[in-house]
Amino acid sequence: MWFNLVVILLILFLGFHFKHQYNLKCNTDIVRKRFIIIISFVLVLQSGLRNMAVGTDTYNYFWIFNYVKTLSWSDIFETSLNHTQLSFWKDPGYMYFQKIIQYISGDFQVYLFIIAILFFSSLGYFLYKNTSRLTDLIIAFVIYEVLFYTFFSITGIRQTIATAATLYSFELVKKRKLIPFIILILLASTIHISCLIFLPIYFVFYVKRPALVYGIVLILFPIFFMYRHFLMDFFRVFGGYEKYNKYASSGTLVFTTMFLLIAIAGLWRSKFILKHNPNSRYYFIALAIAVLFIPLTWVNPTAMRILLYFSIFMLLLIPEIIHSFNYSSINVRRGVTVFVMIILLSLFIKSSWNAPPYGFFWETMPLPEVYLN
Repeated sequence: MWFNLVVILLILFLGFHFKHQYNLKCNTDIVRKRFIIIISFVLVLQSGLRNMAVGTDTYNYFWIFNYVKTLSWSDIFETSLNHTQLSFWKDPGYMYFQKIIQYISGDFQVYLFIIAILFFSSLGYFLYKNTSRLTDLIIAFVIYEVLFYTFFSITGIRQTIATAATLYSFELVKKRKLIPFIILILLASTIHISCLIFLPIYFVFYVKRPALVYGIVLILFPIFFMYRHFLMDFFRVFGGYEKYNKYASSGTLVFTTMFLLIAIAGLWRSKFILKHNPNSRYYFIALAIAVLFIPLTWVNPTAMRILLYFSIFMLLLIPEIIHSFNYSSINVRRGVTVFVMIILLSLFIKSSWNAPPYGFFWETMPLPEVYLN
């Protein structure tokens, strides 16, 4: 918790330092790019320096990485064609990816750095291309650290790679480059099949009335929730988990409530946001899809993996919601910004209070309980 809190405070400190240092020039491309590079570097260090006991899956990925070292290219090829072994390896492209990376380095810690650089370069590119204000970046990075750090920074390496591909592919969607978009997503799906759910985005993003679709999805949310088991049966193939519907879950009340409040606030301010930023239609559609998938997390929390491809657009929409108050009063916008930061920090403290500690790779740490049983 404390190390994450230091990173969040560092983001805020550097953000306000940049605003004070560059003043009226703080929103220029060069200043925003410098800020993104610095914060991305910090986040790469945070992810790459972690102990293999940090994150539920890190040790498992360490074991797989070392096992792939013992395989020849012909072994990997035969394994990828063997359907009985695919149930173990899940997505065969990940074996090929690791084998290629091992030509650079066979050290797992270096591998973690490579994954972190891949992801945060894609996230930085995503934010740079879709924001215009330094304040948006400050808010976006804080949101990432509060809501997305526990997955992308320390846990799901395969889906982190796949998500990096979807973040890069978003610019291909905006530029209407269908074939490169499909190729990139299909390649990423060999590493984590769940990213296939991002393919329809190319067509869905171009609905003419995004606010209307967004509002309809929110209105229909109770119905989606009522039939969540049916939805899980329909979508489970995209997550690569054949037995999603066999699990029961107590739900994710805090996350669901928070997400719906953000969605409602977005709908409330949609007229102002869409008027001043036409590209925000993408964010509304992505969040509408995310709302559609929220009920699945009440069937099985691991369905959050599907939600991640769309919920990441909160990094763009929340700053737009905050900035929309600027058209009424700058003081109101500042007050809303402070309020949002307080909520985010409170949420972070609450969710991280009893979370496993962070540790660097040179420290001695016990493995998560799942490996000790």
